[in-house]
Amino acid sequence: MKNHMDTTIQALEPFAYGFLSCPSSDLSLKIAHGMLENAKAMPLDFDETVFFPSARWKPAVFYSYRTGIHVDKDLLDREISEHPELAQELIHIRDTFLPMDTLSLIAATETPLYLKFRDNNTGWAGTWAGHSNPDYQMLLDLGTDGLRARITKYRPLHPEASEWYDALLVVLQALDTLGERCSRQAASLAHTTKSPELAALYQRLADAFTCVPQKPANDFLAACASFYLCFTFDDIDSPGRFDQFMLRPYLQSNPDEARLLLEYLWQGFHKHRAWNLCLSGSDEHGNDQSNPLTFEVLAVARKYRYNTPNITLRCHRNTPQRVYDEAYQTIATGIGMPALYNDETVCPALEALGIPPVDSHNYCMNGCNQIDIQGKSHSGLEDGEISVIKCLEYALFNGECLHTHEIIGPQTGDPRTFQTFEELFDAYKKQLDWAVEFVVHFANKAQQVFGEHAPNPLRSNLLQGCVERGKDYKHGGPIYNHGQILTEGLADAADSLAAIKHFVYDTHELTMDELLQALRNDFQGQESLRLKLRNYEAKFGNDNPEVDAIAAEIIRHHYSDMARYRTWRDPVNGIYGGGLSTFQRAARYGSTLGATASGRHAGDPNLADSIGAVPGCDTNGPTAAIKSALSYNHKLAKSGFVLQMKFAKSLFTTPQGHDSFLSLWKTFFQKGGQQLTVNVVDAQALRDAQRNPEKYSDLIVRVGGYSEYFVRLPKGLQTNIISRTLF
Repeated sequence: MKNHMDTTIQALEPFAYGFLSCPSSDLSLKIAHGMLENAKAMPLDFDETVFFPSARWKPAVFYSYRTGIHVDKDLLDREISEHPELAQELIHIRDTFLPMDTLSLIAATETPLYLKFRDNNTGWAGTWAGHSNPDYQMLLDLGTDGLRARITKYRPLHPEASEWYDALLVVLQALDTLGERCSRQAASLAHTTKSPELAALYQRLADAFTCVPQKPANDFLAACASFYLCFTFDDIDSPGRFDQFMLRPYLQSNPDEARLLLEYLWQGFHKHRAWNLCLSGSDEHGNDQSNPLTFEVLAVARKYRYNTPNITLRCHRNTPQRVYDEAYQTIATGIGMPALYNDETVCPALEALGIPPVDSHNYCMNGCNQIDIQGKSHSGLEDGEISVIKCLEYALFNGECLHTHEIIGPQTGDPRTFQTFEELFDAYKKQLDWAVEFVVHFANKAQQVFGEHAPNPLRSNLLQGCVERGKDYKHGGPIYNHGQILTEGLADAADSLAAIKHFVYDTHELTMDELLQALRNDFQGQESLRLKLRNYEAKFGNDNPEVDAIAAEIIRHHYSDMARYRTWRDPVNGIYGGGLSTFQRAARYGSTLGATASGRHAGDPNLADSIGAVPGCDTNGPTAAIKSALSYNHKLAKSGFVLQMKFAKSLFTTPQGHDSFLSLWKTFFQKGGQQLTVNVVDAQALRDAQRNPEKYSDLIVRVGGYSEYFVRLPKGLQTNIISRTLF
């Protein structure tokens, strides 16, 4: 770049400027210098409704934990058009960084078969960098000076990583730079703000930023300021165990002021769509960890009734009654939160991966509801996804996709030649095994791209293991580097297999050829057959032993098979595990699925959206629904294993409703359930909201792993939600 243009480019594309100006060839160090220049140039958002400043700005070339190096080519082309005097320099930036775009590098690893696999919604693998939960406790307790001391301690042990450690120091300088800028801007606002109360608070904020993030945070204001600055500069991920790492400064502050500051922070979480905030839980000795901040967060969630952040609540055998009661009150508002997790199931599941109790009990959720260890792990979150009902389609049609009529899955035999149901089930398991191997292969390729082309010096400072090992966050640095692959369409597969077993193999009411022809033709002219299959009583979610056993065997086989594979991040100890949290994708997976033996039409978006029943098929009440869900071994699931239930608002307005729901919740967890998510809704309101969205802008529903405003959802997903049985 020309020298006389440098200052203009520096302001317009600071990350690119810092990256290209760094004389080193070390990628980590170049990225860190890009982050430093971004910290110098980015506008700071001092929104009075949030109070705490955020540092979140993306020029055309930027780095994010979500994507690695990323190029917004459209924005860069606009800059070239709007700044002809800088065209040569901007074209140089475009031509330099486009080949480095991490997602483009991952796309280059994708084969034609993978693209068919993905586009036909069989699943996907490794297309983004994933969530994690940084160790904010370490930032608040040590400050950046303490983090520098850690680097000084461990650097001599890894001389080969000298420039990588330099990168970690540079990004800490970026945080300090932001703090200094925030202090000056807050002091300026203290002089110009008309409100005396807010002016005084801004002055205190300015004073706090003369200390944090460089020094430890000594009160709640300083802790919130330091945390939120780092949290936004890191591109808004999951706070994790907020009521634990914020407790010390919270207790050191005036309760009324702390409540006000928490509400400010809550506005920021909502404005920037923060991900998962985890509350309560047990330690490795079974002691309850709920505290005054736990209850303050639940109270502020009830007050504002926002759909973000995702709130999750950890429960265990010693959870106090007050926690149950306040969680119930929060759920009753209809925000679909908190999602409820069971330590008695999650912790043993993590310990089976080799994670000791002291760390398994420090688990939290990130993203929508994937399980992580706060400050110690990078476990994919998520590495991929598989539609187990699409795999059944491949088993029935010898690898053929009914949506495109291409051979995508392996050819596991013509089912018309199978003499027993067990032969069909074996062919199905081979399809599942192929899908796991396929997803793991491409997930590991993506992990390698992220590890080699998208090092993250900021998170490497805040994930334990990285500094100690001299390894980047993306390159096996954290203590735990497991993988997680999600599941779609479980109940649909179980219902279909149960129907096939009954009508083809047990009663012989249908031949396999008759069934396959009906499915291929989407039941054209065979509505009576479709209804017979649709109305067959063995539907998952109704405490039917036959179909429940099939669903349990799918999970046992599928998740056990995943555990055979290792991650690129840690090819020795990084184990792949499964989970089931469909988010908004259930309807999309249904759109490319052919007709199914459960009596479902081709393209119907109404797939199961959790480990529970296909929407509308659980007709025997909530007790039967949870008994079916308990047919799985929930300890096999290493990521969120979501059971989603919907209850009428009227139930949550009576003492009897309170007692009944708490009894259901506690029983489900006592018998081994991992997770429970609850929608409290009025079905008629949902139908009216679909017809008249302008009247329901604040109506929130739970969607698999997160809460969302109902009117923002695509129509297919709205229909899916409306179809869920209302208890």
